[in-house]
Amino acid sequence: MKGTRGQIIELLRRQRELSIAELSDAVAIAVPAVRRHLEILAGEGLVEYRSVKQPAGRPFFAYRLTEQARESPASGYARLLERMLMDAAAMPDNAGRALLDTLLERMSQHLAEEYRSRIHGETLEERVSSLIDALHSEGILERWERRDDGIHLLNDDCPYRRAAMAAHEVCDSERRAISLLLGEEVDQIGRMVDGHACCEYIVRPRQDLGLIAVG
Repeated sequence: MKGTRGQIIELLRRQRELSIAELSDAVAIAVPAVRRHLEILAGEGLVEYRSVKQPAGRPFFAYRLTEQARESPASGYARLLERMLMDAAAMPDNAGRALLDTLLERMSQHLAEEYRSRIHGETLEERVSSLIDALHSEGILERWERRDDGIHLLNDDCPYRRAAMAAHEVCDSERRAISLLLGEEVDQIGRMVDGHACCEYIVRPRQDLGLIAVG
C-alpha cells in the first residue's frame, strides 16, 4: 500500500494532475484500489481534486498534490529562497532590490533561451500552444483560453508560492520570460498569492495579428 501511494505521489508530482483512470493505468491496479489510495492520501492532506467538465459525458475528478505535498521534499530550499528574497529586499539604499531585479531579469532571459527552440507556429494561437507544452514541465503554465479581450494563459498551481509571497518580482520574471518566448506584450492580471483562483496572464489582440474569433 505504501509503495503504491508513493508511486501515485510521484506521478502527480511529474504530471501535476491526473484522473483516477489515468492513475489506474500508470500503476497497473484497479480503479477501486486507486480510489482507496487517493482517499487515504487526501485524508493525510497530500492530495486534492477538482471537478472537470467535458464537452460530452459526465464530469470527472482530476487529482493533484496539495501545497504541503509539493513542498515536502524540498521545503528547506523553499524556506531558504524565501528568506534570501526577503533579506535582499530589506537591504538598505535599495541595493538588495537592484541585485534582485538583475538576477531575476537574467533568469527570465535564461529561461527564454532554454525553451526558445520549442516555440513554433505561424499564428499566435499556435505559438501559445507550443509555449504551454514547453513550460508545463516547469510548472509555469498549464492551459490557455481564447476570450474577447485576448488570449489568457493560466496556471492553477503556483510553483513558487513562497518566493512570490516574499517578492513580487518573481512573478514578473515569469511574465517577462513568457513575453520573450512569444514575442508579444504579456500582462499578469491575477496571482494566486493575492487570493486569485489561478495565476493568469493575458496577451491582448493587436490589429496586425489577424486573430479570428472562435464561434
